[in-house]
Amino acid sequence: MPVEIVVFTADRRIRGFIPLADDRLTDMLNSVPRIVIRGAEVQDLLEGSAPRIVDSIIAVGSIVAVVASGRRGLEGRRRRTEARPVKLGVVRYVISGSLHMPAGSSVDLQSTDPTVVLAGRDVLVPLTEATITYEFGDQTVDETAETILVNRTHATWIEVDDGDGGNDADLIADRPKVYHAAMAKDFTGAS
Repeated sequence: MPVEIVVFTADRRIRGFIPLADDRLTDMLNSVPRIVIRGAEVQDLLEGSAPRIVDSIIAVGSIVAVVASGRRGLEGRRRRTEARPVKLGVVRYVISGSLHMPAGSSVDLQSTDPTVVLAGRDVLVPLTEATITYEFGDQTVDETAETILVNRTHATWIEVDDGDGGNDADLIADRPKVYHAAMAKDFTGAS
């Protein structure tokens, strides 16, 4: 059964459909090295150019976030969790939503280090009732979804949402500059 996904890399937004080979998209993506999206709509977020339609092979390690759609997996396999509102800085994006922690977890949610808060989790961590905020051209874009999978290895900071109702767009200006993901090696032979 194909599912629609939107994949964010450091500099691209890629929309398309992939076949679901597991009960949950999270489980599938955490178990494969790459995915293929045929006829994907690829948008370069740095250049702001019009989307192109191409077949895309994406290494799961280069995925920053995935906006997931479809069912949330089998009800019988779900565990009891406590939802905690968080915000994450992930490359050029600010992603906010509910992080589901095992009931009674002793994780230090006051830490701003994502390796502390997300320790022991799979690479792609789901946030529910989530928003991803980023710049596209001279606009700040917010995309909301029932679930956004976040690559914890790309996260630079995390904080428990203090409930002040602040705008994630305010945090975009604080993120480090990301340059185009093209190869930087000089192959011309010049020294």
